[in-house]
Amino acid sequence: MISAEGKATGCISMRILAKTVALAFLCLCANPQLFAAGQEENQKADFSFGAPKGFLGFRLGRFFPRAEGDIYDMITRQLTIDKHDFRSWDIGADGGINLQERIDLVFSLDYTRRSKESMFRDFVDENDLPITQSTKLEQLPLTGGVKFLLIPRGRRVGRLAWLPSRVVPYIGGGAGILWYRLEQQGDFVDETTFEIFPAEIRSSGWTPTAYAGGGVDIHAFKSVFLTLDLRYSWAKPELKRDFVAFDTIDLSGLRATAGLQWHF
Repeated sequence: MISAEGKATGCISMRILAKTVALAFLCLCANPQLFAAGQEENQKADFSFGAPKGFLGFRLGRFFPRAEGDIYDMITRQLTIDKHDFRSWDIGADGGINLQERIDLVFSLDYTRRSKESMFRDFVDENDLPITQSTKLEQLPLTGGVKFLLIPRGRRVGRLAWLPSRVVPYIGGGAGILWYRLEQQGDFVDETTFEIFPAEIRSSGWTPTAYAGGGVDIHAFKSVFLTLDLRYSWAKPELKRDFVAFDTIDLSGLRATAGLQWHF
């Protein structure tokens, strides 16, 4: 069990982290040329013969869901699951096409999965043993969007050479579709008859989604960039099948990821 003091410390740490990231991003937006300063002195001869036309990359990070609504309230009230237990690892992949000097068309795929073992908070079986079950939530958003670079990705030197910028901050947004699956397996209690019964209940489907965010691409070597990406996504599908007593599930949340991109 996590103590109240531990939860409070965790919440304070998350607020400090969020404020730090927001401040850094505002600095990027306010004066991106600060990050281009010193590029002439520090940049190695990682030039190419032309500006890149596209890129491919992968990302890894964390998904922090909003986890608000009746379905989350019911699960966390009845079972030994807290809302922060729905946080999960995020695996992502991106592909992009350069439309203009500072505009990229981006296609993204992300996958999150969280499985949590639990027991009823207020009920035990006839042998005073816990009534156990597992809860699993998966998300797979497929999106297309636009990435606006706050400084050019590089510059041409002479007729042949093209030099990449050391640090390229960006903002962006997009929309698409998201597949989800909410599943619970194990033993449950009928709160009317207090009968204990085994069950496997689930809801899954597709829903529209949208996102907005920003980040920074850092030139690492030749055509390779390190990317740090923050995006907040929105999705709220209707629950189906075994969860028809609830209207929707809020799948919105913050994705904080880092990865590598190869520009070609």
